[in-house]
Amino acid sequence: MKARDVIPHSANEIYDRIGRPGQTLALNLFGFRNRRRIAAWTRYLGEVAPTERMPREEHVRLVEERLRGLLIHAVRTVPRYESLTSLLSHLEDPSSDAYALLTEFPVVTKQDVKENLESYLSRDPGPGKIVKTKTSGTTGTPFTTYMHDKTFTDMDALWWRRNVWSGYRNGDWIARLVGEAIVPLSETDPRKPWRVSWVDRRLYLSTWHLTSDNAHAYLDVLEERRPAFIMGYPSSLEILAAFASEAGRTLDWSPRAVWYSSEMMHEHQRELVGRVFGAPIVGLYGCAERVVSASQCEEGRFHLSLVDGFVEGQFDRLPLRQPALVTTLTNRVMPLIRFDLGDVIDVAHDETCPCGRTLPIMRPVVARAGDWLVTPSGRRIAPAGLTLVFKDLPGVRRSQIEQLDERTIVIHLDADEEAIAPASALLEERMGHLVSGEMEIRCVRDTELEMSATGKVQFVVNRMRSNEAPEGAPAKLTK
Repeated sequence: MKARDVIPHSANEIYDRIGRPGQTLALNLFGFRNRRRIAAWTRYLGEVAPTERMPREEHVRLVEERLRGLLIHAVRTVPRYESLTSLLSHLEDPSSDAYALLTEFPVVTKQDVKENLESYLSRDPGPGKIVKTKTSGTTGTPFTTYMHDKTFTDMDALWWRRNVWSGYRNGDWIARLVGEAIVPLSETDPRKPWRVSWVDRRLYLSTWHLTSDNAHAYLDVLEERRPAFIMGYPSSLEILAAFASEAGRTLDWSPRAVWYSSEMMHEHQRELVGRVFGAPIVGLYGCAERVVSASQCEEGRFHLSLVDGFVEGQFDRLPLRQPALVTTLTNRVMPLIRFDLGDVIDVAHDETCPCGRTLPIMRPVVARAGDWLVTPSGRRIAPAGLTLVFKDLPGVRRSQIEQLDERTIVIHLDADEEAIAPASALLEERMGHLVSGEMEIRCVRDTELEMSATGKVQFVVNRMRSNEAPEGAPAKLTK
């Protein structure tokens, strides 16, 4: 199978060598590509717009029709499912229940696919250029997914829909504080840790160079350029907001919204970021496998995109499984069926939204299945619960919880020296209560928290998980 990397590594190396003027030129040339992509996303969103307000019965029929076609294609062309040819006559019967027939297919894990990739690739994927994308490898080595380039673009459009719902208009400026190495890492103290693309109106801020010494420069350029939106990883937004708060700086401008994705936004982060930037905080859920996504509407609810994948339990036709099992409705190159994504997803199939959209409501993703603390007695504590112990800790910019073994937790604090002692005393007491005294709690000052290759700072790092490894290639691309 011929494929190309979505982001060639060699291009990054060239970018690093051409200096600031060349980098600015390269970003503006790339901006023309971005404008074409936005035009393509807009067209696709227009095509799927009717699904946003369909009656639920039509949603059920639409997804079942797409699911049936995907399963038939998989049985006919994907080696892994050749043993299920006896299902074909049932699948091809339009009166049969495709949702029930889905349960005849095996649950698939990432490890299953890694160990026998060829058996999950279609022998007849149809015409079109094939691309590949990788996850960041949070739970081990990166996972590669193959798909047609049109599938890749259409699924990106579903991620872009969050921006449209929150008021984006063509020509709006967007400041990006995500994992792009937009300023070479070899520049340890750049005077201007950002780059500007006027073509597609992007202010690229370097996640990697944000420090207490230069945070004012980031805030200055934001006030100068006054972008309509800021987008970033929650951990990056948190530290910029913390620096502003510590300096007592009140911004004379607010964006229309702050966008986040790729990490969970914890309540202590949301409170701080919202207070500093004075804007709504709007989320996006997506995965590099492009098998399921959800956008947050103006009422604060996450709506599943519906047309990209099926989450078992979303229509209450099948039991909700945790971690979630998802099936692609679009990828005919590498059909992921009953795929264990690793995320804990709660579908609220009986809820309606005041925004008027009828797309299924997904309660915010709790965490990846491995991002929990596990006590010696077997209790599992989710990050959403852990965030409560970090409320009202003056002087703490960022934090990271690391479970070393069954009985040891280390809390890494990015804070000034004088803030460590009082913060540690509070955290050790609060966390001790939370784990019922079962574990040793230690706090350490750490101004350089463990960061992935894509610039993310994971809130909970559980070293007890199997195959623990640093993150690899870029993954959850943010739009």
